[in-house]
Order: sequence, then C-alpha cells, then structure tokens
Amino acid sequence: MRMKDLVAASGLPRTAIHHYQREGLLPPATKTARNAALYGPEHVERLRLIAALRGDELGPLSLAEVREVLTLVDRGQAPAAAVALRSLPGGVAGAGGSRRGDRSLSDLAHDSGLSLGVVRALQGEGLLPGRSVDGDKRSFDEVDAAAAGLLAGILSNQGVRPADLSPIAELMGELVRYEKALAGLATAKSDPARGAEMRRAMFRDLHRLHIYLFHRLLPEPAESG
Repeated sequence: MRMKDLVAASGLPRTAIHHYQREGLLPPATKTARNAALYGPEHVERLRLIAALRGDELGPLSLAEVREVLTLVDRGQAPAAAVALRSLPGGVAGAGGSRRGDRSLSDLAHDSGLSLGVVRALQGEGLLPGRSVDGDKRSFDEVDAAAAGLLAGILSNQGVRPADLSPIAELMGELVRYEKALAGLATAKSDPARGAEMRRAMFRDLHRLHIYLFHRLLPEPAESG
C-alpha cells in the first residue's frame, strides 16, 4: 500500500507517520522511487500500537516510553505486558545497570543490591525465571534486572524470605496456563490473521482485568483516628 492507504488504514495523519519513521519506530518501507515507498500490514499494526500507547488505550506514554515498550514488543512481549514491564523499577532504561540482554545471575545480584545466594533462591522459587534459550539454559536481560530490583524492595521488609513469595510464582504460572488455553478459543476460521488479532486483544483485556481485580480485592486501608 502507498502512504495514502497507510493513512486510511492506520487512522493517523501523514505528518505523524513521517515523524514516527524519523524516530525509527516503524519497520523500513520498500522504496519504489526517490519519494515513493510501499507499506505492508506490519506498518499498519505498528502504527495502531503506537496510537494505543500514545493514547488512553495503553498509555498515555511519552515518545521515549513508547520506544521502550516497542523494544520489549520486538523481543516477543505482548503490548500490555510490555507496558507493565516498562513500569518496573529501572524499567527498560535500567538506570544504574547494564543494558545487556545476556546478564548473568551475578549481574542481577549486582544491579539489585541482593546477594548472589538470594538471587539464586529467587530463581529457584520461580520468581526470576528469565527466558529459555537452549534447553535448561536461561537468559536474563534488563527486564529481569528490574524485577530483581522490585524483589529487593519487597525483601527489604524484615521477615520476608524468597520462599514466602513462591506461591506468587505458582499462582501466576497457573494463571498463564489457563489464559493461554482461554485465548486459544479465540479464533477466526476464515482469517488466521484475524484470529491472532483476537487473541492479542484478549490478552490485553485480561491484563486490564488483572489490574481491576487486584485493586478491588486488596483490603481497604484502615482509617486512622
């Protein structure tokens, strides 16, 4: 499709699309002439995601924050999950730590201020799973480092140990397995791409449901006085 078609499909003005191109937020277009290019469905999908991140659907986020979320999306994270991960202490920017994607457990310990023994205990409890890269081998990146920082804050409360947090990992594992099965029910038999879009939308809505239920199920703070 040409630019005018991309404008119509994405719902964004030409000026905004050119701006996102200059910022490097869009996949490269296929050049057909000096001032002409062709765009595909991937450009429409990326522009719609940017619009959702810039607006109220998943944001509103600044352009720098959008870039961080897109970094996570390009690594395989669902958009709603990427937004949540970006908000962790340190976020994708990883202030005070390395930005490498091949961190070791020692790196996580160093960046979070935890001992290596505690980080290993957290991994053993399923709280720092990282990503599987080759069989049982795990890979850690800045998102894992941010989560380690979050866990360090929780463990700074006297009396809380890694083992006390293991039920969270167990419950989340069960929830993820259930929601994967639930999303598998979202299909569009005549259009596989539409089925994938429906599953992404379901994961996004389920993430919002998590936030709502967590907020509602938290005990109300006791009133002082």
